[in-house]
Amino acid sequence: MIGKILKVKFSDKVLAALSLLALVLALIPLYRLTLYAIPRYDDFGYGINLWKEQRYGYGLLTIIKAGYDTALGSHYSWQGTYSSIFMMAQMPGALGFQYYFIGPVMLITSLVVSVFFMSMVLTKVYLKADVFKRIIFSVIVTLTLTECIYTAQQGFFWYNSGVHYVFMHSMMFIMVGFMVLLADAKKLPARILLFLIVTALAFVCAGANFVTCIQGILLLSGYIVIVLIKDARKVIWYLPAFFVYMLGLRLNLFAPGNAHRQSSYQGEGAVAAIIDSLKEGVVNAWKFSGPIVIVLMIIAIPVIFKMVQKSECKFRLPAVFTIFSYCFYCTGYTSSFYSMGNAGLSRTWIAVCFTFQILLFANEIYWIGYLVKKFPGLSKVFSGHYVLYYVAALVLMLFSFNRIQDKIGAVSSFGAYYYIHTGEAYAFHMEFMERVRIIEESDHGVVDVPEYAYKPWFLINRDISDDPSQEENRMMSEYFGLQGLRAVPGAEYYGE
Repeated sequence: MIGKILKVKFSDKVLAALSLLALVLALIPLYRLTLYAIPRYDDFGYGINLWKEQRYGYGLLTIIKAGYDTALGSHYSWQGTYSSIFMMAQMPGALGFQYYFIGPVMLITSLVVSVFFMSMVLTKVYLKADVFKRIIFSVIVTLTLTECIYTAQQGFFWYNSGVHYVFMHSMMFIMVGFMVLLADAKKLPARILLFLIVTALAFVCAGANFVTCIQGILLLSGYIVIVLIKDARKVIWYLPAFFVYMLGLRLNLFAPGNAHRQSSYQGEGAVAAIIDSLKEGVVNAWKFSGPIVIVLMIIAIPVIFKMVQKSECKFRLPAVFTIFSYCFYCTGYTSSFYSMGNAGLSRTWIAVCFTFQILLFANEIYWIGYLVKKFPGLSKVFSGHYVLYYVAALVLMLFSFNRIQDKIGAVSSFGAYYYIHTGEAYAFHMEFMERVRIIEESDHGVVDVPEYAYKPWFLINRDISDDPSQEENRMMSEYFGLQGLRAVPGAEYYGE
């Protein structure tokens, strides 16, 4: 009886449906928590133009004007990341704080859709896998990036930070998917449409944060070389995107504002930045993986074994593939070392983490493919999806989760559920709305507001200070039209 149970196997169709169900269930707490997210810090600075413009009506022209004015101002004063700045200017809270949740919803959705889409495309074109196996694998990869994001606070629930790294890196993932589809397209109308999409996304990615824009041009250039080798006639479809990307990259990197921003930091030389990047890659490898990621990779092993069997790829020189992967991952640090002399801010590492995790799965596929091609008998090991394997993997995941000290930060859905369940998220949101009421009913001079009593980590990293001259205080003051703003202890504010 026990032997029969252990040998029970589900069809790929059933496993694909269960995988999608697991993804939906995991995303529910994340989407639910978005209702309590609030604008803060740079949201006010970059969203002020939209706040001013929308008072006269909101529409496409308002979006374009607010985005263009903000991006142009940043181009000359701070940095040239025109795509990111344009999107930062669309801070949903400017339309009313009840709409701020739209931003976090967009960030979560963009990551889920882009990773799932790219995984589905790559496994179809290169592994020739059927749709159900591709869904199973794509769900695993998507869960990894959403659940093990380096910081959910700055990636999902802070619009300004998230749009700069999560949304823009998602655009790069989508660009990769369409790049591959373009080479695989057979009909002319499809090629024209894909050509236009890839070219447009090239311009978007070129104006993103430096991690995304640099890795994007490397991916586009590398894929052009691949296409040139396989079918040189198809390269013509990629050249416009390449030139548009280079134009956007020049606009981004040589913006006058970059020099102004650079004066605030002491960067390194190019060689030192590359060397330090290669070192930093080792230091952060475990931070970007950890036990949960490892378990998810273990769960993916059976479906990878089944996919690589039909692949036409030879999976030669896996060690070389891993070395190239590592170097590509390390490019995520190079721009920070070059411009600031360090490995970058925590929100910068969100994009670096995404690249690292994607490459982990790419290397897992490549090495398993290599082993299957070299030892064909290995494919029989995972000829079916056995209940025992998945039960053991889930038990291992629960064990790993219980061994983690910071459980809230380990899995983003659990952290979101925690703050919803404890009521901290709701209490914090109500405190913010009370702060807004105090500000709006004030004489708009120097306004005192009570400090937050609740500070759920996913929704806030720090409060404004008691010094009106601090940058975060000043941004919020300017947004509300105040002479100054400061936070004081609750007991002092209420006279207790």
